[in-house]
Amino acid sequence: MNLKIDIKNHVKNIIGKKISRKIVVFCVDDFGSIRTKNIDAYNKLVSLGNPISKKCIQKYDTLASNSDLKNLFDVLTSVKDQHNNYACFTPFTVVANPDFKKIRANNFQTYYRQSFFDTLKDYCSDYDNVENLWKEGIKTNIFYPAFHGTEHVNINRFMKALQENHKSTRIGFELESICIPAFPDEKAINKYTATYDVNSINDNQQLIESIKEGLRIFENLFGFRAKQFAPGAGIYSPDLNKTLFEEGVKFINVNRYRTVPLGNSKYKKKITFNSQKIYSGQYYIVRNSSFEPQGAETNRVALDTLNQIEAAFKWNTPAIISSHRLNFIGHFEPKWRDKSLIQLKYLLKEIVKKWPDVEFMNADQMAEILVSSEK
Repeated sequence: MNLKIDIKNHVKNIIGKKISRKIVVFCVDDFGSIRTKNIDAYNKLVSLGNPISKKCIQKYDTLASNSDLKNLFDVLTSVKDQHNNYACFTPFTVVANPDFKKIRANNFQTYYRQSFFDTLKDYCSDYDNVENLWKEGIKTNIFYPAFHGTEHVNINRFMKALQENHKSTRIGFELESICIPAFPDEKAINKYTATYDVNSINDNQQLIESIKEGLRIFENLFGFRAKQFAPGAGIYSPDLNKTLFEEGVKFINVNRYRTVPLGNSKYKKKITFNSQKIYSGQYYIVRNSSFEPQGAETNRVALDTLNQIEAAFKWNTPAIISSHRLNFIGHFEPKWRDKSLIQLKYLLKEIVKKWPDVEFMNADQMAEILVSSEK
């Protein structure tokens, strides 16, 4: 391993509360959000000269289907920890998407949203059992969601782009897709997926109302209140923490160097440590490992993840593994998903072999244990 990377893996785990238990958590972002709706939308964009085929996220990412979830669940249930628990994904989930029909009917003057499960009703037959699969995953604690935001698009920028007839936004809209790459002859929209970025600090009041509605939708969809929140694109203002706390969110899941928007395209970086207190009863949770196979054909990514897990355990901290939905989606290219799942299965098998006393948990369970530690 590269010495610099090895040192980094250890240094990032030095500060923060400690527990001797070997806990592994997968925090997987972007579930619930549409991107490119389907293969027909993708092919149309390619035919119009959009560079989508060169963009990994938009090329492969869409809502997880029946087959995506079934294949994922098969891998998660292929291993058990010392307590006989299966491996678990915590899908950080956006709970709503643009309601294209209502926005169009109102001539692009007002934003309307529809819940994630309602969005699924407009999809093909390979999505007809997705809601039941989510509920099954929750019941068995192999797929236990947390809050990633109300939607995964910056609403103000989205609506402004529609009103100004921004080419890729309008074409994407007609294909019921969002945040597709800009065409070569237009300017890209900056931080388009950053739901909680602001043009002005005054925008936070609008975001507060959006968060309240999003958390209500989350509870309606999944039957429990969200305890943990990871902001879309990793950008959000700590001015939102109070509202999140009042609405039941105890844990803010962020990058070690989180991005705070100041308005007018200005930002500052804030270093954050695992289990760092925000309010009495609210804490930051920081991911310390990553697993992004992206259809890899070798074990390199999984081996890198194992090294990061080992470093976390040496410093008596949980392995909090960051990943994204796009790794596990097969609608556009089933082999992409299948290769990623092979790597996931390899990773899980190696974890239980190397650490027989490992414990698989969802992110909420882990966070409660971590912040209650006396160390």
